[in-house]
Amino acid sequence: MSKTKKIRINADGILREAVVDEQARTRLDDRVLELQDTRLRPVTDQPVICVALNYAGHYDELADAFQHPPYKQPPRQPVFFIKPRNTLAGHLDEIPCPDGTDLIYTGAGLAFVIERTAGRVTREQALDYISGYTIYNDFTLAEDSYFRPPVTTKCLDGYGPVGPYIVDREEITNPQDIEIRTYVNRELRQTASTKDMRLETPAIIEVLTEFMTLDPGAVVVSGFPPDRVAVQPGDEVRVEIERIGILVNRVVQEC
Repeated sequence: MSKTKKIRINADGILREAVVDEQARTRLDDRVLELQDTRLRPVTDQPVICVALNYAGHYDELADAFQHPPYKQPPRQPVFFIKPRNTLAGHLDEIPCPDGTDLIYTGAGLAFVIERTAGRVTREQALDYISGYTIYNDFTLAEDSYFRPPVTTKCLDGYGPVGPYIVDREEITNPQDIEIRTYVNRELRQTASTKDMRLETPAIIEVLTEFMTLDPGAVVVSGFPPDRVAVQPGDEVRVEIERIGILVNRVVQEC
């Protein structure tokens, strides 16, 4: 089976879908382009749905915070948040750090892409609704509460790089056995495994589609590791997920 990857690029002034072949060449219609000469865009133009607090370590990391009013206990149900379209960014796009802010935080996650309309899907059926997988990086300002929607900290322009490719679901035989690595300025800062997720991918789809229909092309991020990595202007953030690829962005001071 040919191991092509789906991408979105600007070609002839138009946003187009293309594929990358095994020789790292971009194929668009009957043309072949060199990948290094291609500007990769976000692999979706839809808002991105994210699962929060989905790694086992979150409940140890945030044990004290969970005891604060008004809830005084950890969440009992899965926690979701949405990154709107303005947050989308592509591979090699710059991430702005707001004026007066010294540090922002990065969280790497495995994302899956929905293939066809999904409503009230059981976990036994769930993986058949996935077309492929990609990389997502959730940039955020410091959060001061875990019990209210994190709109002002997570929804800044460009704070959701996604890509650079979508790999076919056949390439990821077990989404619960994937290693995720985050580098800052080529230094390994975090290693995580989807083995440590509380809610596995089929269960995420089952829970989500119980109350909302997912359209074809919808992107869902299955979680982010605890112990967020702090970055500052000038830092290059590189996320590697085995069998998918590498997503790179540089943090810059906002003008």
